[in-house]
Amino acid sequence: MYYFPTTHPSTARFGRMLLGRQAAFGRLCHFWRCFLRTVVYIDGYNLYYGLLRKSGLKWLDLVTLFNDHVLDKALDLVEVRYYTAPVLGRMSDDPHSPQRQRQYLQALRKINPTKLTIVEGRILATTPHQWLVNPIPEAPHLQTVQVYDFSEKKTDVNLASDIIAGAWTNQYQQAVICSNDSDLEGALATVKRYHPHLRIGIVAPITGDDHRRISKDLSQHADWAKILSPVHLAASQLPDRIPHSAIRKPESW
Repeated sequence: MYYFPTTHPSTARFGRMLLGRQAAFGRLCHFWRCFLRTVVYIDGYNLYYGLLRKSGLKWLDLVTLFNDHVLDKALDLVEVRYYTAPVLGRMSDDPHSPQRQRQYLQALRKINPTKLTIVEGRILATTPHQWLVNPIPEAPHLQTVQVYDFSEKKTDVNLASDIIAGAWTNQYQQAVICSNDSDLEGALATVKRYHPHLRIGIVAPITGDDHRRISKDLSQHADWAKILSPVHLAASQLPDRIPHSAIRKPESW
C-alpha cells in the first residue's frame, strides 16, 4: 500500500496521479493480458500420440511454436518445459526410433539453450499375463496370454509437481498446459484453489476442431482452452540442419 502524507499538497497530488496511472495500467493489462510471465508445460507423449505420430511434423521447434504461433505476442514467455521419456527399441516398430529421438532432443537443446527445459522420465517394460476377451479358435484352451506392457513413469508426476511448485514459487503468472490428459486435473484444481489469481490455459494436442473433445476435467479449471493447429506445427519446424552443429533432421521419421 502506498502512503502519501496529506501535510504536503504537492506530494498528495503526485500520489493521486501515480495511483491513477497504476490503476489505468492495471486495467489495460487485465484487458490485453500483457506481459504475463508465462511457462508452457508440454506432455511430450500426449503431443506425440495426439498429433505427431502419423504426421511428417515431428521435427518441431517447441519454443517457436508457442512463442510465435500459439500464444499472444504480448505475453512474456519465460520457459517451455518438455516432459518425455527415452524410447525403448523393443517397444518401437522401427529400431531406429531411439536414435531419432536422441537426435531430436539434441536439436532442441542446441537451438533453444535458454528457454527450453527437457525433463525426462523413463519407460518401464513388463511382461504380464492378460486375460483374453475372446477365445482363439486355433487354441481354445488358452485363457491368458503373456504380453509386453510399456508404462511411462515419472512424466505425469513430474509435470503435475512442477505446475504446482511453479505456482507456489511465483515462477509464472500464467501456466499453459499442452496436454489433453485428465490425470493432470488434480494439479490444475490445486493451483486454482490456492492461487485463483494465476491464469491457466489449455492447448489440446488433438485432431479436428471440435472443442467438445477438449478434456472437461482440465478445461473446467482453465481460463481459456484451444486446440493445437497443424498449421502452427507446420510453421514451427526446426531447420534441416541445426546451425553451428552436426545435428541434422533424420532422413525418415
